[in-house]
Amino acid sequence: MIISFDIWDTIIKRKCHPEETKLYTAKYIVLKYENQLKENYKNIYEILKLRNAIEVEECKKNKEMGKDEECRILEVFQKLQKEIFKGEIQDISEELLREEIKQEKKVIFINPEILPIFEKYKDLKKYCISDFYMGAEALKELLDSLDLPVKFEKIYSSADYLLNKRTGNLFKKAEEEIGIKPKEHIHVGDNQFSDIEMAKSLGIETIKMTKTEFNFIPEKGRKFEFDLSSIKKEDKLFNTGVDLAPLLYFFGYSIVEYAIKNNIPKVYYFTREGETFIKIHELIQENNPFGVPIPECDTLEVSRMATFSASMKEFSILELLRLWSQYRKQSVQALFKTLAIDRKPYEVFLEKYEINAKEDIIEPWFDIRIQKLCADQEFVEKINQDLKRKRQELLAYFEKRKGITNNEQPMFVVDIGWRGTIQDNLAHIFTNKKIDGYYLTLYDFYNLQPENTHKISFIDDKDIRDNEVSDMITLLEWIYNPGTASVIEYQQGEAIRKAKTEEMAIVKQYIKPLQQGMIEGAKIINESMKYHPYQAEEAKQCVYDLIKSIKNNPSKELIEAYYSMVFNDTFGSAEYVEKEKKLSTIEKLNILKCRNKLREETWKEAFIVYHNIGYMKALLNVKSTIRKILRKG
Repeated sequence: MIISFDIWDTIIKRKCHPEETKLYTAKYIVLKYENQLKENYKNIYEILKLRNAIEVEECKKNKEMGKDEECRILEVFQKLQKEIFKGEIQDISEELLREEIKQEKKVIFINPEILPIFEKYKDLKKYCISDFYMGAEALKELLDSLDLPVKFEKIYSSADYLLNKRTGNLFKKAEEEIGIKPKEHIHVGDNQFSDIEMAKSLGIETIKMTKTEFNFIPEKGRKFEFDLSSIKKEDKLFNTGVDLAPLLYFFGYSIVEYAIKNNIPKVYYFTREGETFIKIHELIQENNPFGVPIPECDTLEVSRMATFSASMKEFSILELLRLWSQYRKQSVQALFKTLAIDRKPYEVFLEKYEINAKEDIIEPWFDIRIQKLCADQEFVEKINQDLKRKRQELLAYFEKRKGITNNEQPMFVVDIGWRGTIQDNLAHIFTNKKIDGYYLTLYDFYNLQPENTHKISFIDDKDIRDNEVSDMITLLEWIYNPGTASVIEYQQGEAIRKAKTEEMAIVKQYIKPLQQGMIEGAKIINESMKYHPYQAEEAKQCVYDLIKSIKNNPSKELIEAYYSMVFNDTFGSAEYVEKEKKLSTIEKLNILKCRNKLREETWKEAFIVYHNIGYMKALLNVKSTIRKILRKG
């Protein structure tokens, strides 16, 4: 008497649908070979669909040759690669098999229901009989990885014999080799027809196992499998952060995916928001959902202020227009703060041209006093020395702390957005480098783009960018604030930072709990992504839906955090930005006052929630309805 076991859903189970393991292999192909793929097959679902079609074709061919409808995975992979690649490549079928086995090891676990059966029949010799496209060698490797408490004499796989249990032929083949009759055979399995009905029809005693059912639709836009509710607790700010986790995680996931596809060895995250973004990169490095090597990562201590003066070729109106295109009104005092240059040595020149340092000058490039200042050779020579020093100090920091010099080695940088000004500044400094930038989202550029730059964004839907993100830009900067000081300049190869005590305190009170929730939520999502493969592009709709929800129905906790903000806006304006205090009860009852204030607000829904003036939302809805009617008319 012997006992045999089916393998899948009998001895071992998966944490995902079987097709998702195949989908992982498709994703591996896209990650590693995207540039060599035909355009249609840069979509993992198209590769999966073709693979399944080839399997069907191979099964049909083998049946016509007198075997059962079975196939061998290496033959499937060989045909697959001939179809999906633009030209001839070396045979990667063995490589794909190794990757698929590696992924199977990640997703399988011992079926707890099988352990009592192992114990009950511990004195019988044990065999495996499985309908599967991998052979016995691969199946043995998978079983051995689980350290099972039993020994199997042999594994009979349909892929080795091109015979299966559905026809009964694999049972017969096993019994013939083992030298037993059906009445001496017990079989354990989950498939009602192949493992139970067919085996019984042959006279084999059977034991039925529970089959696991998964919801899986093999197409773009399928539902994500993670559940964030399990980690929520009494801390409402933490829970709000958990809800925001997809926004942080999928941005980070898309960065890593892009870097893998483009063979980028290292990703540099700009401070300050990058100090939060890099945590997702590090999370992915520690618990890799991609299955391929992850690029290295580091932060670059930069800011618009610390890089702009260093990027200037000279002090001239043409160079300053890169700044003034963003700040059409600026005082000379703000200009010197933006350049991080002490104004005192230049007071004599300001007096000479009757320039009040505190005066806000509209369109400074047209102001005759500024024109004269920029034409003053003594002034220009003096300040150009300061600009040269600024560049030398920046270069010293980059070389000493990051090993970056002005050579031809490309650089890949990440920032939150919105115009990529810091990247532009670096491109003007590191003129020999190609600098690629990846952003949460991007808006139209103010300045002519340096030839050695390229920029892309994660949120690339124009409607979402202009109708939702634009209203919440300050929130998106605020929730990623790491609570560290801003870089203002470089000295002796080090980045010099300046902090506003009030900002740091408020970040600790409001933003850190949010970020803790975001990170813990990101861990849940990342764990799910190990078993349920997706391309980064698929996550965009999830992110867009979340952004719409935040914008239109923000939670009270998020709004309290938003209106607590104090952040440094020294570049350009030389100011700190703070949100105003809540309206008094009397002010709330003043409809005209509320309406006027609401008009000044970028994010109107947040203003309504913060001041608890829900009646204004009804007015907004009426106006929105009227606009829609007028547009239709």
